[in-house]
Amino acid sequence: MNRQEAFELVRSRLGEGPTLNHCLACEACMRALAFRFGEDPEPFGLAGLVHDLDLDETQNDPERHALVAAQVLQNRGVAHDVVQAVLGHNGKAQRITLMAKALWVVDPTTGFITAAALVRTSRSTIDLEVPSIKKRMKDKRFAAAVSRERMVACQEELGLCLDDFLGLCLGAMNEIRSEIGL
Repeated sequence: MNRQEAFELVRSRLGEGPTLNHCLACEACMRALAFRFGEDPEPFGLAGLVHDLDLDETQNDPERHALVAAQVLQNRGVAHDVVQAVLGHNGKAQRITLMAKALWVVDPTTGFITAAALVRTSRSTIDLEVPSIKKRMKDKRFAAAVSRERMVACQEELGLCLDDFLGLCLGAMNEIRSEIGL
């Protein structure tokens, strides 16, 4: 499955809106991480783009989230490592590969960065900086549903300090800010 096919699949299942924007943000961050680690950005980006394609269908049955997506992807012949990363982002498979570990930490991080951007006067990532994101992380009431533990796992899972990881994700999201409404 190429990127355009993946985008059309995700958009057909999710429509336009915040979940599609989240998937695009994850794609951008995953591609940036692939470049950082000298990996192929195509499968990394694909995993980020498609990881939540079943969210509308499984919103009332979270135990099925990622399982439905994996089945859809397998039926379309998507590579095993991408499918495993999708399963791993929701705890449905072990995270063994760098791609799976990256998706697990990227997923909550993009949501947190989006929330941090939307409370700014600019409602954008353009003037958001890493220290501001880290300050928001200390406020447990801010974006309370987002797992800070998964975000800070960037050190253990990827060998990146939090500042570098947040900077990489913020930069990737900033590059596509107009596409994702930021």
